[in-house]
Amino acid sequence: MSRAVDYADPEPSAFASMLGGLIDANVENSPAKRKDFDDLAARVGIWVTDIDEGVTLEFQRGSLLVHNGLKPKRDITIRAEAETVMNLSNLRIGLFGMPVYYDEVGRGVAAKLVQGKLRIDGMLGNIATVNTVTRIFSVR
Repeated sequence: MSRAVDYADPEPSAFASMLGGLIDANVENSPAKRKDFDDLAARVGIWVTDIDEGVTLEFQRGSLLVHNGLKPKRDITIRAEAETVMNLSNLRIGLFGMPVYYDEVGRGVAAKLVQGKLRIDGMLGNIATVNTVTRIFSVR
């Protein structure tokens, strides 16, 4: 079987490598995450505001190409500080595959959204994509 995650750049940034590795491990260790991964076709940008660095995750139904930096034609773009981006990977997934926002981690992520410290550009038209990406990110 081919690797689920590949890198577009000859030298992926540390952030690109870390995120790609996290997603690769999650997909390998969870049949539910693998199904989401196999069904997802989207370009997702993540910009980490406190380190001024970003990646574009190009999900291609069963494979992922990780780009350094933000590439054009993204479906959604998540903008937040590193700690908030990492907290997305600690969100619990509840009923119907929806992220849980009522526990401590979830309340923290929801508060960042309300405060504008976590922005998700394109979220309104792509809420299903946001939820699927969140499930794939989550290590829980």
